[in-house]
Amino acid sequence: MLKQLKTLAVAGLMGLTATSAQASAFDPEDAVKYRQALYQVMSAQMNVMGAMLQGRQEFSAEAVNERARNIGMAGSLLGETYFPETADVDSSRLLSRAWSDMSGFQAKGAEFGQALTALIEASSQEGFDVRQARSAIGAVQRGCRSCHDDYRAR
Repeated sequence: MLKQLKTLAVAGLMGLTATSAQASAFDPEDAVKYRQALYQVMSAQMNVMGAMLQGRQEFSAEAVNERARNIGMAGSLLGETYFPETADVDSSRLLSRAWSDMSGFQAKGAEFGQALTALIEASSQEGFDVRQARSAIGAVQRGCRSCHDDYRAR
C-alpha cells in the first residue's frame, strides 16, 4: 500500500498536465475550483505538521505519515485539473509562464513529489523523530514555496 501511494503521489505531481481530451470531464472553471480545493486540503495537512514542529500539537510520527500520505492522495488528483483551457479562468492563480515553461513547471512538481515521497518513507520508519521531521517537512515546504514563487500569482 505504501509503495502504491508513493507511486501515486509522484506520478500525480510529476504529470501536472492533462490533455484536453483527458480533462473533458471538467468544465475549465470547475477544474480550477477543484484544483484550488485540492491545494486547500494539502495546505491543511501541512499546517497540522507545522503545528507539530512548533510544539502547538503533540508530535507523532504516525500523524506525520498520515498527513503526508493525505497530501500524496490529494496531489495524485491534480493532474486532471491542469489543462490548457483553464489558463483563461479568472479565478486561477496559475501564472501564464507555467504554460510557456511547462517543463520547468513539471520539474517543480517532480521535486515536490520527491520530497513528499521521502517524507512518507522516512515517517514510516521506526524512530522517526521531530529532528528528522523538521528536515523532511522543510523539504516539502520548500517544494511548495519554489513553485509558488515561480508560477503562482500572489
